Amino acid sequence: MRGQWLLSLALSASGAQALRYDERYVDWNLNMNQEAVNPLDYSTIYENHTYHPSPDNWRFPFYSFFMDRFVNGDPSNDNINETAWEHDIYGTQLRHGGDTDGVRDSLDYLQGMGIKGIYLAGSLLYNFPWSSDSYSPLDHTFLDRHFGTIAQWRELINDIHSRGMYVLVDNTMATMSDVIAFEGYFNSSTPWSFKEHTAVWKSSQRYSDWEFNNEWHDECPYEYPRFWDQGGNRIEDGNITKMVGCMDSEFDQYGDVGAFGQYPEWQKQLSKFNAVQDRLRDWRPSVQTKLQHFMCMMLEALDFDGFRIDKAMQVTVDGQGNFSHAMRECASNLGKYNFFIPGEIVNGNANGAIYLGRGKEPGMAVENITEAATTNSTYIRDDQHHALDAGAFHYTIYRGLMRFLGLDGDLLAAADGPVNFVDAWHVMVQTNDFVNANNGKFDPRHMYGVSNQDVLRWPGLINGTERQVLGSFVNTLVVPGITMVSWGEEQLFYVLDNTAANYIYGRQAMSSAQAWQMHGCYKVGDENLSHFPVNSSLVGCQDDAVSLDHRDPTHPMYNYLKSGHEMRRRYPVLNDGFDVRQLSNQTFEYYLNGSFGVPTETGIWSVYRGELEGAQDLSDAGGYGNQPVWLVYSNYNGSRNYTFDCSSTSGQAIISPYDAGTTVKNLYYPFDERTLEPSTEKLHFNGSNEYNGCLPWLNMTKYGYAAFVPKDVWEAPSPSLTKMILNDTFIGHDSRILVSDEDKATLTLELRFSAEMDCDSVRQSINITSTTGDGSVAVIDTDSVDCLTTELLDEPLFYGAVPSFWRYRTNITNVGNGIHTITVNNATSASKNSFTGSKDHLMFRIGQIDNPMVFPFKANYSSTLLFSSNGITKRASETSGTQEDAFYVQHKAPGADKWRYSLTWGAEWSDWMDYQGGNSTLDKQTWAGTKAQKWTGDHVKVQYWSKAAGSSDHIQEGDVYGSSEHMRRFPHFFIHGSFNQYGYDSGLDNKMKLVGNSTWEYDFMTEWPSQFQLNVWGMTEDGVPDVSAAFGDIDNDTVL
Repeated sequence: MRGQWLLSLALSASGAQALRYDERYVDWNLNMNQEAVNPLDYSTIYENHTYHPSPDNWRFPFYSFFMDRFVNGDPSNDNINETAWEHDIYGTQLRHGGDTDGVRDSLDYLQGMGIKGIYLAGSLLYNFPWSSDSYSPLDHTFLDRHFGTIAQWRELINDIHSRGMYVLVDNTMATMSDVIAFEGYFNSSTPWSFKEHTAVWKSSQRYSDWEFNNEWHDECPYEYPRFWDQGGNRIEDGNITKMVGCMDSEFDQYGDVGAFGQYPEWQKQLSKFNAVQDRLRDWRPSVQTKLQHFMCMMLEALDFDGFRIDKAMQVTVDGQGNFSHAMRECASNLGKYNFFIPGEIVNGNANGAIYLGRGKEPGMAVENITEAATTNSTYIRDDQHHALDAGAFHYTIYRGLMRFLGLDGDLLAAADGPVNFVDAWHVMVQTNDFVNANNGKFDPRHMYGVSNQDVLRWPGLINGTERQVLGSFVNTLVVPGITMVSWGEEQLFYVLDNTAANYIYGRQAMSSAQAWQMHGCYKVGDENLSHFPVNSSLVGCQDDAVSLDHRDPTHPMYNYLKSGHEMRRRYPVLNDGFDVRQLSNQTFEYYLNGSFGVPTETGIWSVYRGELEGAQDLSDAGGYGNQPVWLVYSNYNGSRNYTFDCSSTSGQAIISPYDAGTTVKNLYYPFDERTLEPSTEKLHFNGSNEYNGCLPWLNMTKYGYAAFVPKDVWEAPSPSLTKMILNDTFIGHDSRILVSDEDKATLTLELRFSAEMDCDSVRQSINITSTTGDGSVAVIDTDSVDCLTTELLDEPLFYGAVPSFWRYRTNITNVGNGIHTITVNNATSASKNSFTGSKDHLMFRIGQIDNPMVFPFKANYSSTLLFSSNGITKRASETSGTQEDAFYVQHKAPGADKWRYSLTWGAEWSDWMDYQGGNSTLDKQTWAGTKAQKWTGDHVKVQYWSKAAGSSDHIQEGDVYGSSEHMRRFPHFFIHGSFNQYGYDSGLDNKMKLVGNSTWEYDFMTEWPSQFQLNVWGMTEDGVPDVSAAFGDIDNDTVL
């Protein structure tokens, strides 16, 4: 019925056709040369633009997210390919609708957390309509229209730059989409062959600028690449000697490798990835030239600041070195002299070291840390071929965190660094080339995170919140480099939405969406961990907060990360200090059943963080300069009062880097103070000849930590907004308030802060914007303002987060039905010397129970939504809404900015229109289908979008008023399964019956187990299953 793909790009069945200049696609086509035929003639223009320079120092906090999973700022691109497989508000596997405008609308939220770098996960380029992760581009010069036009991308990036922030975009390098098959293996994996395989196109879909070729050369016209194994050793075995001939192709045609499994590195770098991503021959010079040209053109067109290389270990290392060199030259020509190119390094440290900088084999390691940072000079490649600048998500540290935080399983990678973070850092310095290719300086820039788009959500585990918080402490303060937050981490996301037990991840949408609550009770399991300690991930479907908007600046985790980022700015050693030393520890080892004899060390560690003498001087770095910081942390799964023998000479003391007698104070709440007693050691930090201080005891909470500095250099954290309460009842961002009518309401607003604030400043900093049915705007009643310093309120969920100490209270009047946003802009403390330093937005919704903008679950069906102009119900036909028998909808969605409708169950949608409320007449829509696909009665789906909510996940539907039909959301269902050859056996009745409100029934008897689908439209007129809408349970949660 509706299975066609309506994007008519110039990708024809006649072979690779260049995506030349085309007026229809000028808004997304990076090629602006109207005369270009050869791809190397493509060019772009960014008129009247001065390119933004690179930062001098990349070690600032990053935030990463899938564009689609963030915020929907423009609903017109949700279904821009006009297929049935793009935006689905009831499922987690298709698109949510995030785009460039949604990111722009959320920059205050990111900047308020102290974020300075944004890594956009997934390619910007054109993908299949359903590819929400965007990692399988079909073209290298055409943008994915779901995310925005060239103009919208430029507006976003310029806005980011204007805030002193920077943008890192994803680059899949050699891997593309899935349009090539290998002869003889159309329905199975293709085995490796040194002779390569004959390639064929899977369908009429083509790559516009790339072509395979099945002509075999007994001797390859271009040199095969060099390979290294996971131990960092050059591979020169019998497999390499077989690499002589090759196809004259732009693609590698050697076969497939799985996403998981054991394969030699050379095979992974020459094979189609997981049988779903075609691999360009990045080691062929002509392919490199085109890739370099296309990516430079993208940079010229959009002015971003760096590339993150996806699956970097599967790019040939010399190919990566050539590509990175070309990108740095391209960037330099634009005035970007510190262009950043980190990559995804999933293997162990030894193999990763081959890719970092100029590459180092194990025998090239330098043992002395200072020497490694200053005079290191032995590398694989020359100075012009630095491959990667850093690991984009440092898996060595992540695997260490998994072991450190008590997970059980085979967590090792071959030839990896140690779990101990201090030791791991030392190994990195000794084995990784940290010299910046742009300026020749020692410049470690590894990016560390506790989670990303490909791994589990910690808060979904037993004690998962505490584990994640400690992991964030390690990444932010302990290990030198870049700290990175994955979207939702700061909101303690815990829902998982993977469908395979060997690939666990959570990719929940940031703005409001019902799908992740509907599918929030996890049932898939985990094959990677032994005794998977899953907890709240099992019951997410019971938590209404899952479906709310998550851009909450009052969340304890948001404020925790914000304070850690501020510490890095105030104490430069936490941002740039390369000297990390373990001073002492009190630990023991234990063994977990599924860890194959690998011990887990647990207890308490004392660590020094400071400048590396002889290699750096941070005295003029701002803030507190080269002031060292003392870090103490424990991974013990329980609160414990540690005692220490300060007179011990055998490691029983907890040593600090400060002199005995120093009073130290914790940078984290509760800001505890301690005076150090003498130890027996003199460590001579900063030239001191005094005995180092020691603590005789220290009480640590479960997975606890502290960051101590001398009291005379301690500074209180900047104040933060900690809570919003409405009418003493509705707590938190995106609260939903039920009212019985459309009358204006008066609400009591209470805002809480982490420090005593200036009442007048807070009052003046508040602004309210409203999206209501009648255009009215809520107003602060300034005569009702009441400020009060309180006793400790809102004891945090976890150690280190700040409670509330002060509150602002007032009335809000003229509150109409709809969505309201309260903005608090850089409020001042009572002392007048500190500020929130942020522009915080808090949202609430108020409305009647049938308002889908406020109560999308309860208001998704209405019997008083659709009306016929002549007051009667008409029979279904190929045309809905004729002039003689028109329909209109009676809106109930104050808070919406735009709306659209479908009279054909989603087969055809109107354009998006501005929401005016009241009644709206519906134009007719044409439907085409088989006789069996027709339905009785008349039905409408109305979808709404809100700019404030950043979401179009609001649908209300209903049958025409007065209809005798049961409540329904589908026209019919047909059962397709093995029992009827998935619909091809038409001899069996397979149509379900609507027997009650939203209740479908079918008597089904077969041998257990059996699989089947619920197909909305059944079979097409061609006798094949209609793929427009087929439902199944792919995550085992019994929710379709």
